[in-house]
Amino acid sequence: MIKRSTRFGWPRSAALALGMLLGGLVLAGGDRSATSRAHILRDIQYLASDELEGRGVGSQGLDRAADYVRDQFRQAGLQPGLSDSSYFQAFPMAQASALGQPTELALRGPDGVKRALRLNDEFVPLDFKGPGTFEGPLVFAGYGITAPEYKYDDYAAVDVQGKVVMVMRHEPLQSDQADPHAPFQGRIDTTHARFAAKGENAARHGAVAVVFVNDPYSLRSQKDEVMPFGRAGGTSGVPIPLAHVTREVADAMLSRAMGSDLGALEAAIDKDLKPHTRPLDGWSVVGRITIEKKNVDVKNVLGVAEGSGPHADETIVIGAHYDHLGRGGPGSLAIGSHEIHNGADDNASGTAGLIELARRFAIRQPPLPRRLVFAAFTGEELGLVGSAYYVNHPVVPLEQTIAMVNMDMIGRLRQDRLVIYGTGTASEFSPLLESLNAKHHFEIKAVAGGSGRSDQDSFWPLRIPVLHFFTDNHEDYHKPSDHWEKINVEGLDQVLGLVEDTVVALASAETRPAYTVPPEKPARDAVAGDRPYLGTIPSYSSDVAQQMQDHYARYHGGNIPRDAVRGGVMLDGVAPGGPAEQAGVRRGDILIRLGDQEIKDLEDFQSALVGHQPGDSVRITVLRGDLRVTYPVTLGQRPQE
Repeated sequence: MIKRSTRFGWPRSAALALGMLLGGLVLAGGDRSATSRAHILRDIQYLASDELEGRGVGSQGLDRAADYVRDQFRQAGLQPGLSDSSYFQAFPMAQASALGQPTELALRGPDGVKRALRLNDEFVPLDFKGPGTFEGPLVFAGYGITAPEYKYDDYAAVDVQGKVVMVMRHEPLQSDQADPHAPFQGRIDTTHARFAAKGENAARHGAVAVVFVNDPYSLRSQKDEVMPFGRAGGTSGVPIPLAHVTREVADAMLSRAMGSDLGALEAAIDKDLKPHTRPLDGWSVVGRITIEKKNVDVKNVLGVAEGSGPHADETIVIGAHYDHLGRGGPGSLAIGSHEIHNGADDNASGTAGLIELARRFAIRQPPLPRRLVFAAFTGEELGLVGSAYYVNHPVVPLEQTIAMVNMDMIGRLRQDRLVIYGTGTASEFSPLLESLNAKHHFEIKAVAGGSGRSDQDSFWPLRIPVLHFFTDNHEDYHKPSDHWEKINVEGLDQVLGLVEDTVVALASAETRPAYTVPPEKPARDAVAGDRPYLGTIPSYSSDVAQQMQDHYARYHGGNIPRDAVRGGVMLDGVAPGGPAEQAGVRRGDILIRLGDQEIKDLEDFQSALVGHQPGDSVRITVLRGDLRVTYPVTLGQRPQE
C-alpha cells in the first residue's frame, strides 16, 4: 500500500525536476494544446501499430505496450505504484484454452472405412469442458433445440443416449425476417441459438458429442468454412466435446443416409416447425480432442502523483485499459478474421489520454490536495480482469479511494457528443459536470448507472463513485479497421480537458463525493434470448484454492486446510440493487451451488446461469467463513445502459 514517503525508486525531487523540465518544454512551445495533441497522436500511433500485434493477452505486443506505458509514466514524473519501486502489478490470469495434441476427428461410413477430417480446413473443435475422447453413431438433430415456449423440440422423438448429434447453427425461420412475430424472433437469435445452449441441451439428452454445421440460410451471405478455435466463445463450460464441420462434410453423409442435403432439411423444418431428427444409419464419428488450459502472466501498470494537505491520503484512481483483441478471437466482430486488431480507439485512445493526464498532473505545482493513482489495466477485453485484480489488491486502501475516473474509447468524438456513465453514483456528479461543461460545451449523454462494460464496473459495486468517459460506439468497434488514422485527436484533447477539470474539482473539494445507488432504468422488454442477470462479479483467479485461503484470511480471519477447498467461484463484488445483493449475497462470498448445479469453477457458473431465463427463481448457496448459506434469488434482466 502507498504511504507518503520517499520509498519509491525515483526520489520525489528528481521526478519533479524532470516533470518541470518537460513542463518548460511545453511552455516554450507556446501552445500546450498543440504539444498535447502531438503527444497523444504519437502515443496512439505506437500503441495501435502492427508492432504491438493488437495487444492481445499473452502476446509480446501487450508486454511492449506495458513497457511503453511504464516508460511514459516514469518520464512524466509519476512515482512507481508498487512498494517494491515497480510500476508493474503482475499476476497470473485465469486459464486460457488452446488446442493440444492429439486433436483429430474421423468419420466411419457404412462401408466401415474410417476417413480423417483435416483440422482447420474440414473441422475445428470448440472449447469445452471434460474428456475429449468419444465415439458414437451419428444422429442428425436439426437445430439441436428444445424450446417448450415455441412448442419445438428436435429431440422429441429420438433417443440420442451415447450418440453424436449433428446440429445446424442458428434457428428455424431465420429467413422469415419480415415478420417480427415469427417463432424464434425471425432474424434475432434467441438464447437457444447459442453454441453453449445447444451443447448443454445435447448433453442433457445423453449425447456424447456435438458436431455443428453452418445452416444453409446463413451461407447465402457468407462462405462455408470452419471458424478459428475460440471464435465461438462461451462454450468452455459445456461438458461434452464440440466440433464444427463444413457443409460439404455434412452433405456427403446426409445425401447417402437420408437421400437429402442440408438445404432441403432446413427448408422442411422451417416450413412446418416439425423436427426431422433421425439417425444416419451406418455413420459414426470418432474423435480425440485435446484442450490445454494454461496460465498467462499479465500486469497492470500503476503510477502515482502524491497529494499534499490534510486530504493527501485520499485517492482518485484514473484508469484505462491498454489491452485489445490481438488477431481477433471471441470478441472480434470481424467473423473469421486473423488480421491484427490494432484497437486505436479501443483502447489506445484511453491509454494515450491516461498518459497525457499523467504528464499534466505529475508536474502540477502545487500538487493537488489528494493523491492520484494512474492505472493502465490489462485483461479488460477478457472480463475486466486487471481492474478486478486491482480492487482485490489495491495499492491504496479502497476506503481511502474516493472516486474512480475511467476512459475507454474516447477517440471518436463526433458533433461534440460525449457519453458519461456513473453520473448517478455520487450526489455531486451531475451538478459538477453541468457546471464544468459550461466551459467545454459538450452535448453530454449522462447515464446514471455505473455499468458501462469497462473497468469502472470493478469499482462501483464496491460503493466507490465512478465516472466513465466514452465517445460512443462506431462501425470499427472490435474490427481490424480500428486504425489510428480515424482518431479525432483534437476531439480527444477536448475530452481530456473535461476529464482534467473533473479530477481537479474532485481532488480539491472540501469533502469526498457521497456515493449514491443510481436509480435503476427499467429492464428491457422481455425478449427470448436475454441472458439472466444475477448481479455478481466473479473473480478470475488462476489459483482458486489459494484465493479462497486469502478470502478467509481477509474477510473472516483464520485459515482452512487447502485440501478442503473443492472449488467454487469467489465473488469480487455484487452489483448494488441487483438480484444477488437483494437476496443477501455479499462481496467475498464463495458461490458453490446455483439451482441444481454444483459450482466448482467459472465454467460451471456460466453453464448454470445460461441454463435459466430471466424471472426464474433459483436457490444459490455460498460459503461465508464457517457458514454455508442458501438464498432464494429471482434472476433479473440486465438493466438498460
